[in-house]
Order: sequence, then C-alpha cells, then structure tokens
Amino acid sequence: MGVLRDRPRAFVYAVLVHLLLLGVLVFSLDWAPSVKPSASSNPAPVQAVVIDAGKLDAEVQRQKQLEEKKQREAEEKLQRAEQAAREAEQRRKQEEQRVAELKRQEAEQRKQAEAQAKRQAAAAEKQRQEEARRKAEAEKQRQAEEARREAEAEKQRQEEARRKAEAEKQRQEEARRKAEAEKKRQEEARRKAEAEARKAAEAEMQARLAAEQARLASQRQSAMQSMINEYVAYIKEKVERNWIQPPGSSSALSCTVQVRLIPSGEVIDAQIVRSSGDAAFDRSVEAAVFKASPLPVPPDAEVMQRFRSIRFEFKPGSS
Repeated sequence: MGVLRDRPRAFVYAVLVHLLLLGVLVFSLDWAPSVKPSASSNPAPVQAVVIDAGKLDAEVQRQKQLEEKKQREAEEKLQRAEQAAREAEQRRKQEEQRVAELKRQEAEQRKQAEAQAKRQAAAAEKQRQEEARRKAEAEKQRQAEEARREAEAEKQRQEEARRKAEAEKQRQEEARRKAEAEKKRQEEARRKAEAEARKAAEAEMQARLAAEQARLASQRQSAMQSMINEYVAYIKEKVERNWIQPPGSSSALSCTVQVRLIPSGEVIDAQIVRSSGDAAFDRSVEAAVFKASPLPVPPDAEVMQRFRSIRFEFKPGSS
C-alpha cells in the first residue's frame, strides 16, 4: 500500500507486465478441442490409437523447443517490458523530477513572486507610510505654519490694537495735556489778569497813596518848613538879642552861620560858613550863638531831626 501510494505508476506498469506475461503463457499452450457429449446421443465407442514413440518424442521435443522459444520470447518480452517499465519508470522519475523541478521552480518563482509581492507590498506600504508620514508632516507643518501665521496675525492684531490703544492713550494724554495746558494757560491768564488787575489796583492804590503821601508830605514838608522857618526866626531873634557888636564893626554886615544842636536845644557847635569879611564881626556872631544857648527847638521829633543842624544868615536889624 505504501508503494501504491508513493509510486502508483510503477505499480501499474508492474501489473501490466505480469498480465502480459500471463497472456503470453496462456495463448502459447496447445489446447486440444474437446467435444461435449450430447445428452441425447449415446457415447461413442472408444477407438484405440496407436502412438508412435519416435513421433511422440519428436513432438515433445518440438513442443519443448516451442515452449522454450515462447519462454525466451516471453522473457524477452518481459525484459523488454521491464526495460520499458524501467524506461517508463526512469521517464516517470525524470518527469517527476521535471515536475518537481517545475514545482520547485514554480514554488521558487511563487516564493520569489510572493517575496517580490511582499517586498513590493512592503515597499508600497513603506511608500504609503512614507507618503502618509510626509502628508502628516506636511499637514503638521501646514497646521504649524497656519498656527504660526494665525499667531503672527493675532500678534499683529494685538500689536495693532496695542498701537491703536497707545495712540488713543497718547491722543487722550495729548488732549489732556492740551486741556491742562489750556486750563493752565487760562488759569495763568486769569492769574495774570487778576495779577494785572491787582497790580493795576495796587498801582492805582499806590498812586493814590503816593499822591496822598506826596500831598501829605508836601503838606508836612510845608508845615515842617514853616515850623523850621518859624523856629529859625526865633533863633535868629534870640542870637541877635545876645549879640554884642564889636567896636569898629559896621552893623550893615552879614554872615552865614552853621549851628549844631541837640534835642534840648543846647548848642554844641557854631561855625561861620560864609564870612562877612570882618573877623571880629564873625567871632561876635559865633559868641552870640553860644551865649543864646539853649536855643528854641520845635517839639516835633521829625522836625527836630532836620533841626539838629541849621544854617541861617545873621544880619542885624533884619528880624
């Protein structure tokens, strides 16, 4: 059963060869025809046959030779059949080898084709993955670039908004500064106007005060001068009462004398500042001044300040 399963062709060839040999042996036998007895006829009488021994031996020899010949032919046929079977087996083996080789080549080709297909599929998959990676990378870069552009645009928008806000802030600040400057200018103008008004009012007041003071001063000066003149006249009169005319001097002479006083009217100095030309007359006038001390002085302190040093012309008989 293992041979039938492993080599079916060899088994079939062997069976055919044996059948062929069996047929040759069967047909090579000399079968004598037999006559079946009929049921209705009577058996034939036995006829005696005389057999020749020489012929029988010759016939046996002939049959033996014929049998040997047939056996040789059968052996030759068997050999040829075996040769044919061997050749057929060899061809079968060659065919099997060829088929196996074809199958191997086919398997190898199929394997190579599968490997090639796998390589192509792997390459295609790799290419697909690479393409997918490139697409993903491109998409990632696109998204990143888009995000960067959006971020840049947002940054620009924020920067623009910041600049606008800064510009608006600066404009408002500028407006505020201008308003403050205008307010300060108006305040300054108001202060200047008020200052000018105050200055004008003060100037007017000062002018009125100055005019009043001038009027009062003029009145005061006039009063002071009147008082001074009045007291100078008193002094001249007192000095003249205490003057003693020197002998030989003319009474028509005159001189100017400078007198220094203290608030009590005491004379502390007397000097001739314009001489009469007569020394004795001049000395007599100085002596008369000291003799008339204390001289009459005004009770007003301010007038007295101007009265500390007085100058008057001494001319006898003129008071």
